Amino acid sequence: MRHRLGRCAVAAASGVAVVALIAACSTTLDSGITAPPTGPALSTTVFTPAGSTAAILDQLLDEAATLSEAIVENDGQGNVMARIDALWAAVRPDIDEAVSAAALADFDRTIELLRNGVERRRPADADKAHNNLRTLVAALPEQLRS
Repeated sequence: MRHRLGRCAVAAASGVAVVALIAACSTTLDSGITAPPTGPALSTTVFTPAGSTAAILDQLLDEAATLSEAIVENDGQGNVMARIDALWAAVRPDIDEAVSAAALADFDRTIELLRNGVERRRPADADKAHNNLRTLVAALPEQLRS
């Protein structure tokens, strides 16, 4: 584009009509009908967590482990976060019954850090939250982890 603008400036300096200058420097927009994008169809399937508390916690850790890479690749991080939110919503009541309010707040903050990683495109936040989540899950009572 820089080269083209240079030609326009030279043309203007040599006395070429303004109409020719505008025509040469203008951008043409195609107003024709465009084809819809191709590729995999959008999924309307809603993720529903299933399984024991331990199984859902394992899924939660697995999803959190993939989030950083999804953010880096800018591919699917919203879907990963949606699954994390669904998994957390499914398991949170069980954790709420088994741990103190402070421990539950730690889980909530960690999930929020995952969410912030997606919203602010910060893979380091997602990695930190995954490490925190792994520590929090390991500290849960045995009956929830097995």
